[in-house]
Formats: sequence, C-alpha cells, structure tokens
Amino acid sequence: MTPEKTSSCLIIVGHSHTMEIALLADHTEAIDTLAAWYAREWEPYYGRQGPGDARADLISRCNRDQLPIGMVVFDGSRICGTAALDRDAITGLTPSVVGLLVAKNRRRKGVARMLIDSAGRITQALDYDELFMSTSILGEMLLHEGWSEQGEVDFLNGERGRVYVRSLARTRNA
Repeated sequence: MTPEKTSSCLIIVGHSHTMEIALLADHTEAIDTLAAWYAREWEPYYGRQGPGDARADLISRCNRDQLPIGMVVFDGSRICGTAALDRDAITGLTPSVVGLLVAKNRRRKGVARMLIDSAGRITQALDYDELFMSTSILGEMLLHEGWSEQGEVDFLNGERGRVYVRSLARTRNA
C-alpha cells in the first residue's frame, strides 16, 4: 500500500480499490451513521438504557489539531470504520485509540490497522511520545506491530482486556 498525503486525509491506495481515512471534522455527515453503529455495537453503554451519548461523543471528536480527534474510513462513499484519539475513559491514559469500530463486512481486511496507523501518525504530529490502546480482541495484532502490553483492564460490558502502549519517540525522525 502506498500512502499519499492530501489536505486533511490520508489516502491508502490498495491493489483493487482506494480507501480514504479522513478526519471526522471533515465528514460530519457521517456522525448519525456512526452513532447508530455505536448504539448497536455497544448497546449497554450507547443504547437507550445506557449512560453514553454516541452522537455527543462523536461531535466532540470533530477536532483537527487537539484531542479528541475522530477519524473515519471510506471506500468510495461507504463508511468502513471509525476510531478516535482521546483520553481512555476507563484507564485515564492519553492519547489512546478509542471507539475503534469496523463495519462487520470489512473486519479482518486491514481497516483497523489503517486506523491505528493513522492514529499513530496524528499522535506523533501532536508531539506525544506514546500511544495507548485498550482492547480484548486486537492484542495479537498490536504486539506484532511493535506495541507492548502494559496491564489489564475491565471494560464496562464486563469483558476483560489488556492495555497496550506504543512508543513513538524512537520513530519520530524515521
């Protein structure tokens, strides 16, 4: 894949198609769709009975140069996934990759990796030396990509996960 930088988005050119990773701030029309995704995927928190407000969280992520910063992936006009850089509500670690969600038909196709890589580039541009992520399912991929396990975490849905950290300082000038 060849990354090409354009104004406020990163284009990833694949072998058979092009996916665009853009800032949510530049695609606020995606907020309602993403809010519905969040409510379905994380119903105990973002559903009708939950304490969360997906739409408000997504709106708060419409920043370009300060946290929280949301990202959205498109394949043409179709939304494929989203994630944000923010303070992790459970661990308090910042900046963390949070709210990473990939459309079910796009899972295991590299979308999560693209979002995490983009989060790393944004984090470096903001002069942070580390990036954190809490997950119960992406640990193996993170370890393979050079992240280190930092500890355990209990998610609000009762799942147990792990906290990972990636040092960005050594790769800043690479």
